[in-house]
Amino acid sequence: MLKRLSSAAMAACLALSGLQPALAADLRPLPEAAPMAVQPALVPACDDPRVLAQVEDQFEYGAVRVIPAPLDVAEFGRLAERAYFPKGGPRQIERRYCQGEATIANVDVKDGSPRTTVYYVIEHPMGFASIGWRAEGCFLGYDKWKIYGANCESLRRF
Repeated sequence: MLKRLSSAAMAACLALSGLQPALAADLRPLPEAAPMAVQPALVPACDDPRVLAQVEDQFEYGAVRVIPAPLDVAEFGRLAERAYFPKGGPRQIERRYCQGEATIANVDVKDGSPRTTVYYVIEHPMGFASIGWRAEGCFLGYDKWKIYGANCESLRRF
């Protein structure tokens, strides 16, 4: 008798539960996300045209004097931020480390591929007289005097 009664109660519960709409787990509205505290950066983004122009100008100035060859940067691509260190605490200089690829024009194909990896850093306040920002780059395979270390190590820290 007890078994029949519990079976009947179970059947009634199941029947009554079918009368209510089923609620999916993701149907409930999610709580609103807290606003993100975004600190404005003093250095521009890696793909900023002004940054790329500085890196390009530095390369084209040095290529003629160091390699020596009249090499030009034809295009940049696959640009990505590798690390960002905001100014604050013991850090007095804000830095953004970037990496990408560059196509070099006027490259003799027997000397290497026209595509190379470029590493660059954007720093603030490192502009003229410590006002503003400065971008400095290293093109892998073109740093003949190892100014940035072997394989541009000082700019590819991450």
